[in-house]
Amino acid sequence: MARRRKGSKPGRGDRKERGWTAPRQKGGAGRVDEVAEAQVAVAAEVTGNVLGAIDSALKPAQPKPVVAAFYEELSATPQLLLGYVMSLGYEDGTLITNDFYKLRCGGVAKNSFLLILPHTIAEEGFSSPPPHLILARVLEPASIPLAADVSRTYFELHKAHMPEIDVFTKSELQWSAVKIAVLGTFYDHPKTAEITFGGDIESFYSPHLYAVYTPRAEMLEALVNAFVERPLSEERRIGHLRMTESQLVLPSHPIPVFVSPDDFIGSRTALFGKTRMGKSNAVKIIVRLVMDSGASVGQVIFDPNGEYAYRNEQDKTSIYDLYSDRCVRYTLREAPSTGVKTLKANFYADLALGHRIICNLYEQTQGTPPDYLKPFFEWEVLDDDDLRALKDADFGGWTRYQRQLSVYKCVLKEAGFEAPKGLQVDLHLAKGIRQATAERLDWDATPEKEPIDRAIACYACAWEFFVEDPKNKLFQSDSGRAYFDPTVGSMLTALTGTKDNGAKVSGAKKLSLFRRYHSVQASALLREMVEAVASRKTVIIDLSNAPEDLQEFFSELISKAIFNAQMERFISNALGDHFVQFYFEEAHNLFPRDDKNLRSIYNRLAKEGAKLNIGVVYSTQSIASLSPDLLKNTENFFIAHLNDENEIRALTRFYEFRDVGADIQKTKTRGFMRMITRSHKFALPVQIALFGQGE
Repeated sequence: MARRRKGSKPGRGDRKERGWTAPRQKGGAGRVDEVAEAQVAVAAEVTGNVLGAIDSALKPAQPKPVVAAFYEELSATPQLLLGYVMSLGYEDGTLITNDFYKLRCGGVAKNSFLLILPHTIAEEGFSSPPPHLILARVLEPASIPLAADVSRTYFELHKAHMPEIDVFTKSELQWSAVKIAVLGTFYDHPKTAEITFGGDIESFYSPHLYAVYTPRAEMLEALVNAFVERPLSEERRIGHLRMTESQLVLPSHPIPVFVSPDDFIGSRTALFGKTRMGKSNAVKIIVRLVMDSGASVGQVIFDPNGEYAYRNEQDKTSIYDLYSDRCVRYTLREAPSTGVKTLKANFYADLALGHRIICNLYEQTQGTPPDYLKPFFEWEVLDDDDLRALKDADFGGWTRYQRQLSVYKCVLKEAGFEAPKGLQVDLHLAKGIRQATAERLDWDATPEKEPIDRAIACYACAWEFFVEDPKNKLFQSDSGRAYFDPTVGSMLTALTGTKDNGAKVSGAKKLSLFRRYHSVQASALLREMVEAVASRKTVIIDLSNAPEDLQEFFSELISKAIFNAQMERFISNALGDHFVQFYFEEAHNLFPRDDKNLRSIYNRLAKEGAKLNIGVVYSTQSIASLSPDLLKNTENFFIAHLNDENEIRALTRFYEFRDVGADIQKTKTRGFMRMITRSHKFALPVQIALFGQGE
């Protein structure tokens, strides 16, 4: 048999190169057979190699992994070389460059991104690390080792009034150094070859092993958008990269920045910045992005200025204009526009909500109620299930509740709340009391059900009998309990303005202040909103021209109703993939830093919202006064101009923004923000796109 040289492999070419020799022609036919077999084997091997080469040529070439391709491109493009590393650590470093490199690369803008390439490291017995790109951000100029000599040279030149600098001196003076922040490492995943980013560097080597490059626009676009959900359509573009506020030459092809709808759906998103710095514009883009996503999301926008609900001069459109078939508008305005529902409740049809509005607003505007009204305010409206249970368990209690209910409606009417036409009230008064009132009122009879105006007169007359003589036999019950319980007594005092001792009080007049929140045309407000959100609609609450306390009241009221609806779905395991998105402005009023009420709806939104598929988009001028719980749970940030030192300190406590505080104080261009989302691994300076303008 043929022998193969040690360490050699069969292949094309000369036989000696393949490491074998033909067997000798001795030993008869057996030797001949061996030769023949060897020749056949060689022919088969050559044929296999040829077919393999043809097959490889016909197969499409596999594209190189992204980072490896960029590494090769930069290494082969000296025009993109900006300089070299003078020092490099895990967090920061210093690079050296010169004026020629800067001009060739288009300058070195503060906050611009650079890529540091490690050269191949060939050491005996060790393999070089795979191609990777270290991402760095430009911070500020740094001193060079010869700074004193350079300063002395400049001093001598200017002192001598030298008009020109010789070529050798110019060559020495053009070098400078720049401080950089190390943001992390781009590399191709060892198993999947997908582009990957780590927020650190695995190791560092001697500075002479690194070169620093400015990435091409297409390359930088690919890197900053590498982890955004595909496809990167125009609808998902939120703006373009803007390294500096000063722009001496506008870029011919701005680098677009994309975001994913999933960045915001079910997440907490913060927008910080002074007034008129573009926060609302960014919010509108987020709203539109979510609505175009096709996801099962219902949204609630609390609109303090009416700019989401109505077309305005700045945008030449509005969210409602663009998505009128998927939006529902509510307003507190006295004369709402066509198609805008009134943000009022029918206090007779939705007794629970109406009573809650009266109680909460009375406390906010008037403080503690007088003693005679406390039972009135403490009374609770029972739902149908509770009412049926009460009737089965305690029929007498059910009767007393029905009496309370009918007197309550009479109090509303007496306070000036317009009643629905034809409204009748069940009196729930004993037959003897009804006969006595009919006689005093000179009526033929007093049936068990009366129109509300007659019911008011009947109850007032019955209370008059009681005040005159509480021991009147008309009010003696078989159980020995007082006929008019404290709650009914409080309501009748409010109705008549007379206490049980005959003293006169304001009564129902104290409630007339809240008539403007009632309308007989209003539907079941909260139920309607909850159903709209459940059916993926966007509910826009126009709070323009409303008092601040009223804005806060309705924000809390609506937020609680929708939060509770999501909680019920969560408990019954029916959340599925349905999300709810809230939008709040002036968030420091709703999520204050010193809020210790763990049951506050806003505290619960901050802490429990994620598990209930609830996202929150909030904007404010004040970071320092915000709830720490909300900040700790916020995933996405958009930072516009802030000029207060306390706010800057609060911002730079976040790792991603530790280097940009001074820039945020100085740059005042509207819509120029530092942004980070769940799809972006480091903060980006972005000029946010302009919403609207007639589309």
